[in-house]
Amino acid sequence: MVRATAPDASDRLQRNLLLYSTAGVFLVSVVVVLFSVIPLYNNLKTAQEQDLKAKLSNRTLAAEQVRRSKIDVAEQVTSRTFARRILSDYIQGEASLAELRELSFFDLEDAIDQNEALVGVSRFDNTDQLIVRVGITSPLGLAEILQEETDESITVGPIMIDNHPHLLVSSPVFSEQQEPIGQDIAVFRMLGMEKVVTDYSGLGETGEMFLAYEQGDALELLFPSRNGSQVLSEQAVPFLKSGIAQTAAKIEHYDGKVMAFAALPNADWVIAVQMDRQELYGAVNRDLIFVGLAVFGVSAIATSGLVLGLRPLIGRVADADELEKEVLAKTTAFEELKQTQIQLVQAEKMSSLGQLVAGIAHEINNPMNFIHGNLTHLENSAETLLEITHFLLAKYPDIPADIEEKLEDLEFEYLEEDLPRIISSMQMGSKRIREIVLSLRNFSRLDESELKPVDIHEGIDSTLLLLQNRVKPKPESPGVEITKVYGDIPKIECYASQLNQVFMNLLVNALDVLDEYNADRSFQDLKQNPATITITTEVTEQSKVTIKFADNGPGIPAEVHRKLFEPFFTTKPVGKGTGMGLSISQQIIHENHGGKLFCKTQLGLGTEFVIELPLQQTLIGVG
Repeated sequence: MVRATAPDASDRLQRNLLLYSTAGVFLVSVVVVLFSVIPLYNNLKTAQEQDLKAKLSNRTLAAEQVRRSKIDVAEQVTSRTFARRILSDYIQGEASLAELRELSFFDLEDAIDQNEALVGVSRFDNTDQLIVRVGITSPLGLAEILQEETDESITVGPIMIDNHPHLLVSSPVFSEQQEPIGQDIAVFRMLGMEKVVTDYSGLGETGEMFLAYEQGDALELLFPSRNGSQVLSEQAVPFLKSGIAQTAAKIEHYDGKVMAFAALPNADWVIAVQMDRQELYGAVNRDLIFVGLAVFGVSAIATSGLVLGLRPLIGRVADADELEKEVLAKTTAFEELKQTQIQLVQAEKMSSLGQLVAGIAHEINNPMNFIHGNLTHLENSAETLLEITHFLLAKYPDIPADIEEKLEDLEFEYLEEDLPRIISSMQMGSKRIREIVLSLRNFSRLDESELKPVDIHEGIDSTLLLLQNRVKPKPESPGVEITKVYGDIPKIECYASQLNQVFMNLLVNALDVLDEYNADRSFQDLKQNPATITITTEVTEQSKVTIKFADNGPGIPAEVHRKLFEPFFTTKPVGKGTGMGLSISQQIIHENHGGKLFCKTQLGLGTEFVIELPLQQTLIGVG
């Protein structure tokens, strides 16, 4: 019997160790890919679909704004004072039908001349009798449009006239006493809607938008698709029909395409945005290939290192230092992957918040514009009424006693003094609301996701306005003083929404620190030595912009200062902070803008965060 020699056993042991270690590392790599790369790929695909929904939401808001603008124009036509007055006189028997038709014709013709989209108006009296018709005639009668009585404006359409879609708007006409005295049917060309539908910006080379409505059992397009077709794909028709009955956006996949669709609010239409799967997920697929190659590359490197490390281990103990380095490298890679996933979630939250803020601002802006625009007319009308009253009192000084008693009962002198003040207060209030809406829109900046020149002072002011509730005085506190020392700074190239997020993080952190620091101080002490935040901007000699946020809080201890920008590090109680705000802010400034974000602090005197940004990102190759 021949025994294996020591060299043979050593070689066999070496081969077995290399084989098993290689197989083990390969299996670990496969597990890492399955449990990290694949979920990440699904998250990235979901993010792309959410982005498609965001594009749909933006276009839905634009389409609804166009539809609403037609209603606003129709209501402006019905609210014309002269036309309302002559119709009211006719109903009361103080004007003839011929006078009514002649004067109404000129008034409605002037309204059509002032609006490009308005092409026809038909006016009816309170008995539904046609008084006058100007421009294109509505193919539908008043009875066909008004299924039931209503004091609101309603839209009907689209109605095809001369092979072009038109929108009908039925609006009631009210007297000066707000009593219904007639009805208008306004005919609009859908020019603005066509511009919205044919705007393919942000949809790549294959993206397109549809606006469709039910015509019997079929689904008809209002405007041709990007390739000129007027017919929808048969596969898309069923779920687009189901979308008319629901307002929430949905995603469907068909025939190599991805479609986001939803019902247009207040209309029996469905709006959809679609892109080819290959284009929509192209960036995700490239990222997946890159991440997969990186993971397998790291695994190959780790395998090679392990093999080389095991060779000298035959007959001696493994080098503990090399093993420790290998474990540390894998741990670091895992932590970086975890941080990337959290940052993706945070970015998605900010995107959703921006969409919500923009939507709220839009919904407030429409009625506010109507109120603000009519306040001037209200002021003029009030002045006219007072002027007429004074003229009558001066013309007939010896007024009857019952009229004089009525004026005293109505407190006419007080009304004369108080009415201008009331209107002025309303104007100030509407102006304030418009400023808040503008700040909300500036902060969200959904349309500024690309690199472009931006006024950073506007972004800072919008952020401060959103935080006004935390800054303004309260019964228990005199508030926080904000000092702005703005330099003469040109517009800088940046990602506006990302920079606004950094401003919000820094200001919220400063306010949190000041609230905690001043919690035990008396109101009188705070009034004499108020909490302050000073914001300074300037251009340095190196063609850079410096933005400083300084507070007079307690300062930051050295052991905390060293960890400020580490992910997940926070000094706030559980549930009040994630520890990601400063880390994400530094990433936005450093990686996305090629700048710097650092902190200066001194115990007892306060803290200052400094942002340094280049004036032009393209000069340093960012973006």
